[in-house]
Amino acid sequence: MKFNEKKLEETAKPYFDSARAGDWEHALRVVRWVKELGSGRVDLDLLVTAAYIHDIGWSGVAPKGKIDLDEMIKLESKANDNSSKLISEVLARLQFTEKEIQTVNRLVSAADKHKSFNDDEAIIVDADSLSKLCLEHLQQKYQPESYSKVINLFKAELTNRIKTPQGKKLFPKLLSELERAVNDLNDK
Repeated sequence: MKFNEKKLEETAKPYFDSARAGDWEHALRVVRWVKELGSGRVDLDLLVTAAYIHDIGWSGVAPKGKIDLDEMIKLESKANDNSSKLISEVLARLQFTEKEIQTVNRLVSAADKHKSFNDDEAIIVDADSLSKLCLEHLQQKYQPESYSKVINLFKAELTNRIKTPQGKKLFPKLLSELERAVNDLNDK
């Protein structure tokens, strides 16, 4: 496959119109983190592809608008089950090979499970995790009353997910900045 990022973006974006609020913007943040964490890798095109479509499984699964954290957790396995079919559909349309589709599905599965066993999986899992550590993510995806619960979840779970050296260095700083931003909002 000859990688065409613009065509991938155009093909994937409509699926996110019927996904959770903020999923497309989140995907774009994951793409930026993948490009930073995976800079110089020969498989960067496949990592970027996985970043764009890692949450495509939410298409048609969640109600429109922002959702509560508990509701999202209840729907997560349904969305994850939906991912492989939609990924295969999108990438086949873009003429990815079967091997490339399998690789992207493996990377997305790692992001869905929040577990990495290989360097490429660590990049996508870290990019997904780091992309959540900003106020925009919370505001786009969650109801304000869920912000504290989400931050507590991040504290409890993201620390153990982060595997890349760069991700380990950035995580505490980004989490601290997010906490400060939420506290500032609450003080207003």
